Amino acid sequence: MDTLKSLALTIISSAGVSAALLAALAWLARSWIGERLKASIRHEYDDRLEKLRADLKAQGDAQLTSLKSELDRQAEKLRIASASFSEVQKATIAKKIEAVDALWLGVIRSRAAFPGEVTITDIFTDKEMQGFYTNPQMRKYSNKLAGISEYDYFQAGFEEVQLFRPHLGEYTWALYVTYRSVLGRSIYLIKQGAENPEKLAWHQDDNIKRLIASAFGPELMNEFNLLTHSRYQWLSYKFDTLLFKAIDTLLTGKSFSDAALRQAQEMEQQIGASLPPN
Repeated sequence: MDTLKSLALTIISSAGVSAALLAALAWLARSWIGERLKASIRHEYDDRLEKLRADLKAQGDAQLTSLKSELDRQAEKLRIASASFSEVQKATIAKKIEAVDALWLGVIRSRAAFPGEVTITDIFTDKEMQGFYTNPQMRKYSNKLAGISEYDYFQAGFEEVQLFRPHLGEYTWALYVTYRSVLGRSIYLIKQGAENPEKLAWHQDDNIKRLIASAFGPELMNEFNLLTHSRYQWLSYKFDTLLFKAIDTLLTGKSFSDAALRQAQEMEQQIGASLPPN
């Protein structure tokens, strides 16, 4: 009986030990397999990561090379464009200077061509001008007006300046033509005064007033209306002042204001209605 009990205890003890060993072996196997799997996954991950890094580096180097090449091409284009722009600017400035020279020469020729018989009237008042064709002392001037053509005056030096119109800008050009139109129409009106003495007061002509107002503005127009003599001298001075400002704007590369461009359009409209007849 005791022997059987001992045998049973031995078997049970052996079975317990075996189960414990099996459990330990199973745990060790799982741990070993788990570590191997982790190592395998880590190795594969590291390989893929390294390959990805290599691919990205290769792509980055290729893109960097392509980008550098594109930047070099763009830099060359900019260099060529800059050089071309500089040459164009130089040519444009030179042309503007040439245009300004032609413009001022046109002003000088215009003033030289303006009849002295009309210039002398600048010293007379409106009342005195009523005797321009009847007063014996004044007829030495008025008798010569019949042979003077206001159209010929207007054309004196005009075509030479007109060739440079694209380089003068619309405002400068309109100012120049408006000034000449005022002077040309005044000659026409004074000549008409031989038949109609009221026209001798050329400064009261509606077309003359509109021309002056379009070029000089309402404030200077009011100043002009208050003059009793020396109107040609006043016009010359005010015109030169505005012309020199326009030339400064032109040569310094500044843009004319929107107001100046609108003023140029208004001047051109008045010019069309006020040119002396041929």
